[in-house]
Amino acid sequence: MGPRFSSIRARISLLVLVPLLALASLWVFLTAFTYGDANQLLRSREFQEKTVLPTQHLIDALQKERRLTMAELGGARLDAGVMRTQRQTTDDAAEKVREGARDKGLRGSILPQVADRLDAFVERIDTLHGVRQGIDQRVSDRERVLSEYSGIIDAGFAIYNATTPGDGSITAHARTLASLGRAREFMSREDALLSGALAAGHITTAERGQFAQLVGAQRMLYADNAPNLHHDYERYERLAASPPFVQLRSLEDQVIRGAEPPRAAVRTTPEASTRPAAGARTGQPAARAPHTPVIEPAIWRSLADTVNGRLFELENRALDDVVDHGENIAISAFTRLGLAGGVGLLAIVLSALLAVRVSRRLLEECRTLASGVVDFTRMRLPLLAEQVRAGASVEPEAAPDIDYRITEIRQIAESFDRAREAVLVAAEGEVAARRGISEVFVNLARRNQALLHRQLSLLDTMERRTEDPSELSDLFRLDHLATRMRRHAEGLVILAGKTAGRGWRRPVPLVDVVRGAVAEVEDYPRVRVQPLPRVSLLGSAVADVIHLLAEVVENATTFSPPQSPVRVSGHAVASGFAIEVEDRGLGMTEEALRRANERLAHPPEFDPSDSAQLGLFVVARLAQRQDITVTLRPSPYGGTTAIALIPSSLIVESAEPEPAVRRATGPMQKLPSAAA
Repeated sequence: MGPRFSSIRARISLLVLVPLLALASLWVFLTAFTYGDANQLLRSREFQEKTVLPTQHLIDALQKERRLTMAELGGARLDAGVMRTQRQTTDDAAEKVREGARDKGLRGSILPQVADRLDAFVERIDTLHGVRQGIDQRVSDRERVLSEYSGIIDAGFAIYNATTPGDGSITAHARTLASLGRAREFMSREDALLSGALAAGHITTAERGQFAQLVGAQRMLYADNAPNLHHDYERYERLAASPPFVQLRSLEDQVIRGAEPPRAAVRTTPEASTRPAAGARTGQPAARAPHTPVIEPAIWRSLADTVNGRLFELENRALDDVVDHGENIAISAFTRLGLAGGVGLLAIVLSALLAVRVSRRLLEECRTLASGVVDFTRMRLPLLAEQVRAGASVEPEAAPDIDYRITEIRQIAESFDRAREAVLVAAEGEVAARRGISEVFVNLARRNQALLHRQLSLLDTMERRTEDPSELSDLFRLDHLATRMRRHAEGLVILAGKTAGRGWRRPVPLVDVVRGAVAEVEDYPRVRVQPLPRVSLLGSAVADVIHLLAEVVENATTFSPPQSPVRVSGHAVASGFAIEVEDRGLGMTEEALRRANERLAHPPEFDPSDSAQLGLFVVARLAQRQDITVTLRPSPYGGTTAIALIPSSLIVESAEPEPAVRRATGPMQKLPSAAA
């Protein structure tokens, strides 16, 4: 393309003009989508004859067979011919459904989801034989039978729900008819449920509750969907006001309120003979209250059959009206499609060719640029961050040499290259700065450590030489201050990622480790060390554990009242040795505990601006180094309990202590001196 189209604005403008030119032909695409719906509406009569009506007849037959089966399982003695005839009727209706499902011409004209639902319905029909076997062998109860028959019927209703004509009015009518059919199915379920209960001579509490749910569901569906019938709504109103319909609803209300079957004998359907219920052979049911209403099975049967039949006729009449309306809409749609023909087809082809040519280059350059940016931000940049945190050197990389022809994209690429170079330079500076700060920390800390070691040695000599109690006490306090200063110097070394410098060759008794940690705390007289088991800590971990415990104990003394004690205890556990430091201060909020435990479990990078959490950083680093788990939790006394779980790999059962180089100083027993 020429220079006029070298800017992204010009190319986007061109891409906008192409859809505007093709807008006159856009209806061609729309008709391609609506053709299937129009064809479906045109063939709705065939779909009705081969699928809808057979499915409807099968559902009706299953409803009747379900009701007879529930009555028989309830204890009613039915004529064998009645059940056999009804099952044969159901099988004949099922075969009609199978024939429609096998019709290839019909399957090619309906939506794929409708064909899938039809196949699923046929599969559920095939399970009917096993359901009947369980009934005949008396291994299925009424609840299971009701559920199995209802599941097959639900698969039939799924076909209706999957039918989505393209015309909105047809879709609305179809949804209304499906909802009314579902409402009649709920009425049929309540009929089957009550028939079984009447035959059994007793309605259980669970059955009454399920009956009430079915009644409420079918009434709600009729109330919500009957007004959408339009011309057929008047027919429904007349039906709802008819005596059988009113009497049936009255009986439903009586059952919900507590009506029971007659006491003397249990009746069944008009076509079935009667016999005592199963419960009558094992014992009479509980006595009914004097004013409890009685449901007569014969009256219920007559009203239910009458209302169900009239509702069935109403649904078929409304279905015929919907199919006729759909055919008229389909004929009109095909007429418009025929008049339009192929107008706009050439414009679509030309627009597509031009759009492809213009957009291909734009897409290629945009994708190339986006790929480079994504690769740098998602892969290279996180790697740089890891290198900066680790203090490794940053390797420079050459910018890719790509010829961008679009001006704006070329400018973006050049700007990104400059930004990438700036990021690399900044990363190198960050690495150098971090390395320099770390070296400064270590250098200052090492100098302080050397001076403090010399000071401690001098103090030790002076303590051994003096005999004056007051001077000796002052020397003890000065010795203690120097010890704390040494711990703070070690903290800087630890934050810089180095070792503290002190070390022990042999294992040290854990009680000496704990006492050594307490001795490095300012307010050590408040600390109460409980008796500890006779176990020892590996010498390589002694320095880190002393420092860790000292930070935890000092935190406990700092954030608790001056007069309250801090208790240190320990005991062996399955995975090692747990040391608990408990204070009786004000404690921490749940959110503060959560943040602190998260930081202890996953030590973040040290932020010099967050100096208030310096001790927490040090504890987290030491715990990570020695694989020690430190957690905080509320104390029963209102404060906080810190638990340091030392792994078994650092604990030994017994150890011969090292000979002490320094004598006991201060009010607590000091650890043996660290090996040089």
